[in-house]
Amino acid sequence: MVFKKIEKIEAYKVYGTRIGARNLNRSLERFIFKRIPRKFTIFNIKLIDERIKMAAKMLKRYSRRDVLLVCTLDSAYYPVYNFAKLMKISVNFGRYLAGSMTNISYKNFFEPKILIVTDPTANRRAINDAKKINIPIIGVTNTDNKIDYIDLIIPGNNKNGNSIGLILYLLASELAETKEEKDAIEKVKLEDFVAKELEF
Repeated sequence: MVFKKIEKIEAYKVYGTRIGARNLNRSLERFIFKRIPRKFTIFNIKLIDERIKMAAKMLKRYSRRDVLLVCTLDSAYYPVYNFAKLMKISVNFGRYLAGSMTNISYKNFFEPKILIVTDPTANRRAINDAKKINIPIIGVTNTDNKIDYIDLIIPGNNKNGNSIGLILYLLASELAETKEEKDAIEKVKLEDFVAKELEF
């Protein structure tokens, strides 16, 4: 499924990706379109889209086996699983054990060369490990997150599984290089990508 521009804008609205938290880290102000006092903030959709494309370009410099995606948000299980399966990358879903990138004795030891986190606050242990081994970090970042050590920010609502799903779906669309990947993402409906386990 290829989004037309108007469809993509509507998806950012419907899936809540543009809705940020009430609190605002001033370092993220450049990504904000509007603030609703005492309620929430609204991200600039154009900048979300630009950053997803930048993230894809950055990830294309690495072999897929060298990419690790970390997510702890239960409602994002299906999109995370589908993205990892389609893109053939490693994933740590749920609790991340500190040392999983630095202690080779761990059962689930990872050796990534680039890290993707869906929430810089919830995934702080993974970020600390990535810092120790000096690898770049891409982070889906809400308005109330700290951005320490995040090399590339994808601004967006990271508290909602559908929002994470849309971001990963669009990232997969930008990343797809082989005919198999392009065909797979072309056939997948966004609604299915975020709601059920898919066979690719």
